[in-house]
Amino acid sequence: MGLPTSCKRINARVSLDTRSPIPYCQLWSLFDMRIPAPLLSAITKPGAVVLPENQASVQTLAKRMDSLTASQQGDAGLRVHVTATGHGIIYGEHGQRILYIDPQGTLLHECAWAATGSLNPPRLLCARLKLDWGQWVGIKPEGLINEARFDISKKPGWQKLTREDLHRMAAQAMGVTAEDVGFFYDDQSLTLDKQGQVTIRHRKDALYILDDGTFSRSRFMACLGAMHWGQIDFLPVVELFQSLLAGTGSATFELIRGLYDDQSANGAPPRLLRYRGIPTYPSPQAFQLFSTYFLPEAPGGTDPFPLFMEPAQSAKVTWRPRREVPRRCFDVEHGLCVTITGGAVQKVTRHNDSAALPFSRPRKDGSAPGGRMVGTTTTVLQLQDGDRRDEFPLRAEWGVTKPAPLPERSASPALTWRALFPDRAPALDMKRAYFAVPLFPEDDRMVEDAMTQPLALEQTLDYLERLSSVPSRSGSLKNVLIHNWDLLLSEIIHPTEDQDYTVIYTRPEFAQRQAQRLWDNAAASGRLSNLRHVVFFQADQHQETAYAKSYGLIYYWIPFEQYRQRAECERSVAAVSKALVSGGSAILAGPPWLKDVCSRVALRVLVSDPIAETAGVRTHRAILPKVRVNPEATLFLVQKS
Repeated sequence: MGLPTSCKRINARVSLDTRSPIPYCQLWSLFDMRIPAPLLSAITKPGAVVLPENQASVQTLAKRMDSLTASQQGDAGLRVHVTATGHGIIYGEHGQRILYIDPQGTLLHECAWAATGSLNPPRLLCARLKLDWGQWVGIKPEGLINEARFDISKKPGWQKLTREDLHRMAAQAMGVTAEDVGFFYDDQSLTLDKQGQVTIRHRKDALYILDDGTFSRSRFMACLGAMHWGQIDFLPVVELFQSLLAGTGSATFELIRGLYDDQSANGAPPRLLRYRGIPTYPSPQAFQLFSTYFLPEAPGGTDPFPLFMEPAQSAKVTWRPRREVPRRCFDVEHGLCVTITGGAVQKVTRHNDSAALPFSRPRKDGSAPGGRMVGTTTTVLQLQDGDRRDEFPLRAEWGVTKPAPLPERSASPALTWRALFPDRAPALDMKRAYFAVPLFPEDDRMVEDAMTQPLALEQTLDYLERLSSVPSRSGSLKNVLIHNWDLLLSEIIHPTEDQDYTVIYTRPEFAQRQAQRLWDNAAASGRLSNLRHVVFFQADQHQETAYAKSYGLIYYWIPFEQYRQRAECERSVAAVSKALVSGGSAILAGPPWLKDVCSRVALRVLVSDPIAETAGVRTHRAILPKVRVNPEATLFLVQKS
């Protein structure tokens, strides 16, 4: 177990700890156990606890430092609970957890609650979660509420419509069951007034980036179905999951599982959970995340994954708590965050790491995401990135009982994602590298230039499919130039032995992230050798050289700031035309008047679409209805005469 030696008493009484991240393990009881010093110091460390609702509890604990002991599982009120892994949970007077701390005193999450009366559980006001690489993110229940109004006053008999009738109508409009509508919409969320106006309030919990660790400087990141935090009873849909900072999903489920265990401490059978949302977005990534903390089961004992991947069927998969779940331990001295499950190290994140990728356990085929692997001996933690291997001492409080040493390094140089950059990989600071995710405003502010690219992806792929379906044109796509499409590179590059890609990037952090994803895709399909046909160059150093060559297909995204610089735009489009072979094609993004420019430089517009009217924006607007996209931004599919 992970408890410090000072906490293990020979004559101590033992009880079952159902609040532990590893449930049903032995806990040394109140009367013989002093709280480990790192947990005590974490509670009172200046600036560690920032939510105003928790300040009084922390001050009370600070006054009782000399007499504090760990609580029994049945205790109520303000108390400190130490799990068998050495992690600490602080509960407030309301009985809900307010702090979760690792064995060395690093705060992992903080929650603020409000009482709702004796008949209902306290209500979660907000929570802060620390990511593996040190960034704080936050959750605000019902932080995002979208309202829609409908006039049904001309519908015969609308005055007699009941709550159940409204649920059936809403279910039909949304393509879900009336049960789902009733689950997510209470009497205040779906209303009909005396004038025949129906109001639907779609409540979602909002995820924020906390720039200074507090909600005073927060930026919207993503959202999830409104959880019942006081009584966890379903697994939520995460929307805009591609906007999540690395580690947000795991940190959120660390909290969800912790609260679930707190709420199951009365000895009752564990609640079975289901994946629910309006609508659901099942994905392999969601299944993997859920499976880390809960065990999936399908009716009849069949494979749950195919059933889960069917949106209409995913709720039929039930999820019960796993006995062994991940627990995080920070090593401040060496700048590491180590994640352990069942005595085995699963992943390690290094702080101040410009690659912004964790080290993971090798898969069965010997690979790991980004080519970064972690192994353990009985005394050493091994981190390998390509040909480089670093070792760190294995700390006893991590509770590693299952060594898994890395194999001997190969004599031949390892091909990593860095090989895609012939000059060298971008020189980035850690924070800039980790923030290479698309972020969107939740209000009516205009979506930024670069962040518009993911919204145009679906239409872009449609253009590409049109080109590939024409045999006479598909053969001309051997050489491809991609300029300034930095957020979509892994989506539009499909490396083969007979196709060469030249990438000219302007946003190095996104180019690095996309290169890593390209490497992962190629490694998963066993086609790493195809990456020899892909090169990334920085635009300000290689743009002129790149355009001196000829290509069958060119992607060029004109920055919004150039829309008012007509002469500059015309020069750019002329350069594209010059670099295209006869009959070659280009996918351009630019202002609508680009159509006139194309005709003057031997480019024929085959089709054009305002990005604001594409399917990607419509899908995004279903999540964030107020979204505004540059009305001038237009996609063009053109061909050289």
